[in-house]
Amino acid sequence: MDEKVIAALEEARAAGESAELCLLVETHGSAPRKAGACLALRADGGMAGTVGGGALERLVLKETARCLGAGASAVRAFAMDGARSATGMVCGGDARVCLLHVDPAVAGEGVRALAQAQGGGAVWLAVDLADPEDPAAAVLARDADGALVTRPFTLSAEERAAAAAARAEGSAGVLIAHEGFDAAAITACEKPQLLGRVFVLPVVPEGRVFVIGGGHVGAALVPVLAGLGFAVTVCDSRPDVARPERFPAAERVVCAPFERLGEQVRITPCDYVVVCTPAHGSDVAVLAQALGARARYVGCLGSAKKTAHVKRVLAERGIVAEELARLHMPVGVPLGDETPAEIAVSIAAEIIRERRGYRG
Repeated sequence: MDEKVIAALEEARAAGESAELCLLVETHGSAPRKAGACLALRADGGMAGTVGGGALERLVLKETARCLGAGASAVRAFAMDGARSATGMVCGGDARVCLLHVDPAVAGEGVRALAQAQGGGAVWLAVDLADPEDPAAAVLARDADGALVTRPFTLSAEERAAAAAARAEGSAGVLIAHEGFDAAAITACEKPQLLGRVFVLPVVPEGRVFVIGGGHVGAALVPVLAGLGFAVTVCDSRPDVARPERFPAAERVVCAPFERLGEQVRITPCDYVVVCTPAHGSDVAVLAQALGARARYVGCLGSAKKTAHVKRVLAERGIVAEELARLHMPVGVPLGDETPAEIAVSIAAEIIRERRGYRG
């Protein structure tokens, strides 16, 4: 889930305002986005995210605004098979979307749990699609002790009635999370998918990108990656280079010796690392740390000759063949690129491929 969508829901919750979350839960044939794409619409008209743009999104937004105004949730299908369809789109596919009314009085804890996922927590949003006019959803997350807890996100008519009865009996604030979810099956999901009538969206952090080396390529790469939704940290050992004003799109700029980078930043298996330091020796020092941290993606600038040299030195330092095979070096998708800006596009393309799991 796009962190901007989560931020929009969290801002609405903090303001005590309702919002509508639109989830693309199923597609067939050709469609602009895959299942799991989402957008959030706030009461003030603010929007974050996308389910594909064009006529499809226009119609989806119209229905989303209607549901938001009515305080309702719904499941809707849209065809994209030419002029006879409501969208008029000729992609040749169809899409099913779920619109969830996010009432802060109901979904407050669920929205907080989604926000926690950006810090690395394990969170799943599960939606029961059985009734297209009354879908129910809950957020499954682990608490500080690792125990699985279920937070209500939207309530079905039956659940709303049960909550009203509980309040009438003096149990104010008691809300019932949907009991029809198979927690074991849901928490086993690693990607958006349908489990029978239940759509599961694992909410995982996109990860950060560490750009190690703020020279010409690093400086060109930062705004490209930030524009793709990544939180970018720039690291350089040179005080005149590692200045925040040089990288306005970066979330953080760190000045630290390349050999002791781990003292200033923590690289996790969710993160991406691009190494473009000014020397072979510092490249090797950073690569050893990044590969040792099992970063999701590790890339490094270099010619074929430099690549062979760096891999040989890393092997001598104890980096096993399995880890060396994960190193993207020379970094980037071959595009015939030459300038720093072109190289940045090449690297970003390779990171997109990794993020989306594309193996074509």
